[in-house]
Amino acid sequence: MSLRSSLFKGGSQLAIGQMMSQAFSFLRNLIIARIITPADFGIAATFAMTVSLVEMVSSIAAETLIIQASDGDEPRLGRTAQSIKAGRGLINGFIMLLLADPVATLFGVPQARWAFRCLAIFPLARGLASLDMYRLQRGLRFWPTVLTDLGSNGIATLIALPLAFWLRNYSVMLWVLLIQSVCFFIISHLVAERRYGWDWDKNYAKRILVFGWPLLVNTLLMYFIFEGDRFAIGSARKIFARGTYTLTDLGVYSVAFALTMAVPLMFSNITSTLFLPVFASVQNDKEELNRRYLFCAQVVALGAAVISIPFILAGGWAVILLYGHKYANAETFIGWLASMWALRIVRNAPITVSIAKGDTRNSMYSNMARSLALAGMFISAALALDLQWIAISGFIGEVLALVVCLARLKRKFEISPVVCLKPFAVVAAGLGVAGLAVASGIERLPVVVPIFTSILLVAVVCAGMLMIFPEIYYELRSWATSKSLLAAVGAARD
Repeated sequence: MSLRSSLFKGGSQLAIGQMMSQAFSFLRNLIIARIITPADFGIAATFAMTVSLVEMVSSIAAETLIIQASDGDEPRLGRTAQSIKAGRGLINGFIMLLLADPVATLFGVPQARWAFRCLAIFPLARGLASLDMYRLQRGLRFWPTVLTDLGSNGIATLIALPLAFWLRNYSVMLWVLLIQSVCFFIISHLVAERRYGWDWDKNYAKRILVFGWPLLVNTLLMYFIFEGDRFAIGSARKIFARGTYTLTDLGVYSVAFALTMAVPLMFSNITSTLFLPVFASVQNDKEELNRRYLFCAQVVALGAAVISIPFILAGGWAVILLYGHKYANAETFIGWLASMWALRIVRNAPITVSIAKGDTRNSMYSNMARSLALAGMFISAALALDLQWIAISGFIGEVLALVVCLARLKRKFEISPVVCLKPFAVVAAGLGVAGLAVASGIERLPVVVPIFTSILLVAVVCAGMLMIFPEIYYELRSWATSKSLLAAVGAARD
């Protein structure tokens, strides 16, 4: 198969897989949130937070090394990686058992101790999964990974509805998580071409650890970014020994956070995957790199506007429509969450350029700055402020992260922040207008008004972007119809 055909086929598989996985995750959460109470959904949210923490604090990205390394096809490397992953899963399962009682006490849900103990099955099942599907990605064969993700997510989603009607409490999320992890384990072995096995080579083990530790630090930072606000909400009453946020608040915030996160995360993953080889192929050509960087900044800025403005203007209505009036309080802060994700989308462009230039620390440093938002979140919890201040803290954290990211790119590679900030300024104006509209009470008008206003404002921002940067249209057309993108990806791959 030609490189063009392989790229098109693999890219299509990844895009479809990501969209369907996000759809399954969204539908699963929607089903559970509609049937159980917000307080029970808050308890359910603590399960996902706990599992994510235990998994992330020990992630050394062995599967990433299998994809990246020149000898990634070596059987002994794969078996050593599987040994490390299995050991990690066993240790994590044991840690989950030890943490069950303290975590349940921290979140103020002693009745759920049994559920936290059962969560030990999750890391154990994931740790025993085959890594051969990642080796197959080296040849642009993505279907095993896509099938494993889709199969496990799809089965868990199908089971969520009858489970929710049967149990009608927080335990629905527990069983869904466990079913998903076991299905992931089973399907990973079904799609593997090589027989599963363990081995130990100290040189390979050392390479895996050396390769993985910076990614581990960044993964931990990502955990505190994605879960820190909900951790502050869920643990506030226990930490500060006073009535602050309730489990209902945690459930409402979790619903709004998940709703605003899905599309930005998928868009960011696709753009970073697409533009990384495009930047890497011209990393030593400063003029061409700046041109492509500007184009990428324009694309992500447009994406940020199209995704975030509707949530700012009509996000509260969307939450009520999808999840019901019991989550109506989300309308007070969902606009801040949408603005936060807009900044994160924009930051994707300079981060991708940094990685293409070989600087993997930019992401780590900017995420360190982003993590400072936790201070604001816990201060808000201690002062019993409204939930919107948790979201505002996250927004301020993203501002700091963008500043640090652009400053490092300027200092290390002399790439001007203006390249990124010029297109973002147009989008920022649109976000500001949307925020003023919400402050003026547009959400209290009939729903058709915020919907129509969001469509109109997105159209105005896109038109303004095309007027200020008319090359966007020509770049998109030329890249879509020429072989430049294919050549860039092929050069990076070679």
